[in-house]
Amino acid sequence: MDSRVIAEGPAVVEFGGYKYYSTGTITLTPDLKLREIVSSYFGPVDARVTDKTFNIAFTPVGMLDTVAAYFPFGAGDIGKLVAPATDAPIVIWTSEGQKITIPAGCFAKCPQLLLGTDKGPMGDMALAGMGDIAVEDAADTAHYTIETAAIAAHSLDPDKAPTPAYKAVVGTGETAVEIDSEEGFTFDPGAAFAPRAVNRYGTVNYKLTGLAPSVAFTPFGLTEAEAMALLHIQGAGAAKLGASNKRGLQLQIIPAEATAKGVTVTFADFQCREGSMLFGAEDPRHGQYVFVPAVKVTAGVPGDLYTISFPSWT
Repeated sequence: MDSRVIAEGPAVVEFGGYKYYSTGTITLTPDLKLREIVSSYFGPVDARVTDKTFNIAFTPVGMLDTVAAYFPFGAGDIGKLVAPATDAPIVIWTSEGQKITIPAGCFAKCPQLLLGTDKGPMGDMALAGMGDIAVEDAADTAHYTIETAAIAAHSLDPDKAPTPAYKAVVGTGETAVEIDSEEGFTFDPGAAFAPRAVNRYGTVNYKLTGLAPSVAFTPFGLTEAEAMALLHIQGAGAAKLGASNKRGLQLQIIPAEATAKGVTVTFADFQCREGSMLFGAEDPRHGQYVFVPAVKVTAGVPGDLYTISFPSWT
């Protein structure tokens, strides 16, 4: 060791023209897949490389300015490849002036929306990094490059990451019912991804294999009867066994104050998938309730599972 200078410190992730600032550590993990060669006489004698990728995981500050920077997929994308047709590199800009570039990237995990005054606004997300399939592994740019270069311009604006109080609104108009939450609201897009590999190149893309969105929260102030009505077990319109239990009502999570800047999550129709009531000396009346979208079909075409709206900043 001939210097006291140690390369450490935070960074900014850039992908798809968007700069992601993190609330904590950004973790870059080289994911080298190996196949072990085993001899029955000597045991493991070698390991062969079968894939080379990177995982970049972090919790974004969550600036609410570009929905597609966090939630670029809809139900119509299920089964489709998610990496751009033209390689979109992932760039990690370190605070010490190093630029790490991975030739091609795509989403590997979309964040949750954590909506409340004491959380969020977002949970962790992840990007997958892949090599340049047009370059041999022997090249110095095949899977990454590291060079000395400082980020040209910053774009962090903490005012665009608001954390107001939120409420749930069931239905619309004069019959709409507002519900408060004890601990805020969690929206999970439930996006699932699977790598697509070619034997010669390893992983070359990822596929969106499913979307299972949900909203979860612990309601406050609901009576037992109101909670049972959300579950729609009996009464007018309740489903018989084997029938759909969708409510025919819109569910929205919106800022509690009309003038507050925040996210709007909308299920055009919904089902209350689960919920519980608690009866104890130290317990709140309600446990966590989970709501999922019920797809509306118009002229044979399913509508959006959900919509997310960010506030205007102009």
